[in-house]
Formats: sequence, structure tokens, C-alpha cells
Amino acid sequence: MSILADVFKELFKMFVADLRLTMAILAGIVIVAVLLGQGLVGPVAAGLLLAAISIAVLGEAVLREARARRSR
Repeated sequence: MSILADVFKELFKMFVADLRLTMAILAGIVIVAVLLGQGLVGPVAAGLLLAAISIAVLGEAVLREARARRSR
């Protein structure tokens, strides 16, 4: 049981470590879900849009971390 608790603690830390990244990804998911639910985009477009948003958010997080490390 201790191993399971340790796994959940590590997963929690992983998602909370960069709150901006987590919230941006969740916001992207919500936006795509709303667009898909309203019928404004189809399933394929929604998947491509979700992938593009995820890549953009990840790229921004990498650049932010690189700038922070360079300034140290």
C-alpha cells in the first residue's frame, strides 16, 4: 500500500510542479471540448487543434524554463 501512495504522491507533484503548464493544457482541453460540443469543429479538426495547443503550451514552458536557467 505504501508503494501505491508513493506513486500517487509523485504523480500529484508532477502535475502541480508547473501549475501554469497544467492550467494551460486544461484550458486548451476545455476550449476544444466547447468547440466540438457546439459543432464548430469536427473530430479530426478538434484533434489537430488539441495537438497544436499542447505543442504550443509545451514550447512556451520549455522557453520559459530556458530563460530562467540562463538568468541564474
